[in-house]
Amino acid sequence: MPGKITMINVLWMVMITGMLTATVALYDQKVDTSKVYGPYASARTAVLGQY
Repeated sequence: MPGKITMINVLWMVMITGMLTATVALYDQKVDTSKVYGPYASARTAVLGQY
């Protein structure tokens, strides 16, 4: 049976690998501009702030 430090290192590596994989998978998605109605979300707060 491996030691506690080895198990912690393996768990850490698995978690970091999973987060990196999720980051790459989510960052790779492209927004279809034909489905976006109205201004972008960054512009909406400025428009709502005027009222």
